[in-house]
Amino acid sequence: MSVQGSVPNTDIALLITGAVLVVATSGRRLAAAVAAASAALSYDYYHTLPYHSLTIANGNDALATVVLGLVALAVGQIAASAASAHVELVLVVGAAVLSQAVPQPARFLVDHRGLDAALAVLVFATALAIPPSAFRGLAGHAGRLCAAIASSAVLLPGLAWAVSRLVPSMALRRGVLTVGLAPAEIASVATTSLAGGDGAVAAGLLVGSTLLTVVGAGVGLRLLGGGGTLQVLPLLTNLGLVVGAPMAVGIGIRTQVSLSERQEAAAQRLSVAVVTLLVWLVASQVSLSTSYIAVTGALLLFLGGSALLGTVLGYRAPAPVATALLLTTSMRDFAIAAGIAVAAFGAASAAPLGLYGVMVIGWGMAVAILRPSPAGAVAR
Repeated sequence: MSVQGSVPNTDIALLITGAVLVVATSGRRLAAAVAAASAALSYDYYHTLPYHSLTIANGNDALATVVLGLVALAVGQIAASAASAHVELVLVVGAAVLSQAVPQPARFLVDHRGLDAALAVLVFATALAIPPSAFRGLAGHAGRLCAAIASSAVLLPGLAWAVSRLVPSMALRRGVLTVGLAPAEIASVATTSLAGGDGAVAAGLLVGSTLLTVVGAGVGLRLLGGGGTLQVLPLLTNLGLVVGAPMAVGIGIRTQVSLSERQEAAAQRLSVAVVTLLVWLVASQVSLSTSYIAVTGALLLFLGGSALLGTVLGYRAPAPVATALLLTTSMRDFAIAAGIAVAAFGAASAAPLGLYGVMVIGWGMAVAILRPSPAGAVAR
């Protein structure tokens, strides 16, 4: 094996665990268990001394092999049980694992505008999947929509600035700061539907907050003191081309063309695939160290604060509207935040956004599990 001795065994173990997750997306527990057993055996056979033998000379290697097998078995069983209803979360976690096992190809793509290209495809596919009928009836919630967009635009950047002070590394601090400038997470529309929320309200907030981010992110960074030598016009242009234009084109096409259920499902599957790709790209910038303890704490505080704001915005609203406000406010778009970070500060500042992406999608799925929608379950 060409990787023997040249690639750390920790990376090999992560890659093998990622492969078990891929098998687990089938939803078959037996297949996931067989994959876990195969993972432990292949690790033993190819990556412990003596090579090409099932015997293990070193006690630490033997312990590592057993631990790998047990972890892969546990992860595989959990993923298999979740895959049938929440495959997005399984794929995102798998992409995060893969980003640490095989980071170099993803880093190459990020350095060559791969993040921008994937983000543009995601925004376009999402806009294309939102039917014009989703925006009907929004007039009755105009007050709450405007309040949600305005308060998120004002309070969340301030919250992000406050929690970013906990992060000592300047590059990582800037990445945390950009979370507050991001719009509603693109996946929040689908998650709102799964949780029994009002999809029209979620779609309206998604579009409104995205367009506001395109216009105001550069100014927001300047005001928060994260800009340094930041040039606002290039950032504004980049967001307009990568986010604003694909959204406008997608919505424009959808108003003129009716899609069949199969075509809508294809657009949604494309969105899930690109979100998975984006997690891999963004999380590849992570180089795990003690600095990420502070990053994790800061992001958890931001998630908690944004969830509290979403709860306040939904106070005394009908339950479906309250759910939509909670999810769209608390789920900020990690991919657009990463695009802002890369354009403004460089790829190193995007590293916290991969971690945030896993957190926020996990949070959205947790809400969907606690507030399941029978209609949404059937639709899936």
